[in-house]
Amino acid sequence: MKRLSDKYKWAIILFLTGLGLGLIFSALKRDVSIEAQVETVLAKGETGTGVISEDEASNSKHLNSDQGELNSNREPNLNLTDDLRPALEKGPYVAIVVDDLGFSYARAKELSRIDLPLTWAIIPFQSASRQTADLAKEKGIPFLVHIPMQAFGDKDGGAYLVGLSMGDEEIKRNVKRAIESLPGAIGANNHRGSAATSDMRVMRAAMEGLKETGLSIFLDSRTAASSVAAFEAKRAGLLALENGAFIDHLDDVNFMWSQLRRAAGLAKRRGYIVAICHVRPATLVFLNQLASSPDAGVKFVTLEELACLLSASR
Repeated sequence: MKRLSDKYKWAIILFLTGLGLGLIFSALKRDVSIEAQVETVLAKGETGTGVISEDEASNSKHLNSDQGELNSNREPNLNLTDDLRPALEKGPYVAIVVDDLGFSYARAKELSRIDLPLTWAIIPFQSASRQTADLAKEKGIPFLVHIPMQAFGDKDGGAYLVGLSMGDEEIKRNVKRAIESLPGAIGANNHRGSAATSDMRVMRAAMEGLKETGLSIFLDSRTAASSVAAFEAKRAGLLALENGAFIDHLDDVNFMWSQLRRAAGLAKRRGYIVAICHVRPATLVFLNQLASSPDAGVKFVTLEELACLLSASR
């Protein structure tokens, strides 16, 4: 009887172990497939109608090239910047960052006509990167260098400037080269990069490189829940900010409004929030609508203005 009981006990243990491994594998496979589907492949370039592989190359409505594993309903970890939060008497504040510029100058010009405080994030070394940065400076629009970083599922040697197989000096050199290619930037943020931003060594080197350029702001796009980018930025003495909401990971204007309302609600609780969107046709429609009726109970500011508010409270 005891031998029979032991047999059943081991059978149950093996079954539960197999079930657990199966669930883990399924989750990992899902995360990688989502990121592969929605993120931009730099090597393909951009079509004339929008950001590469987003407007044309994806049949899915989950189009956000930077979203990665981020669950849009998960609140970001803002503990790293809680100590910087002032008593915002005139807030709360929402800083909207528009990612993935640098491929279409026409799209940048269209964006520049929107009467709303925005911050641009420009991918370096693309066909319209420098021209877009010059336009931003001409219009007084602050911009970040949107540095391509390795994502989960990417092979070594891909179209990114910060990767897991790179040594510290190569990472620093690449970061500095990216920053120097777009003079006038106020800081940097990561493009994709779920794998790179989850690696402490890689992020430490990247932030050291950024600090050596003289810039002082890093925005963690939060493409992975496991990101340590903001932690390492703060350790390096930079002002570390985190994305709190992706606005347009569904290509639907009504959805963008719902995300904006959600972001505004979080800002009212915390004092401020950073929200990311992308330079796509539907998003431009949304931003134009927002500029026409911006009253969401919050004050819209650029990332540079938000950084000044936070720095003043240190």
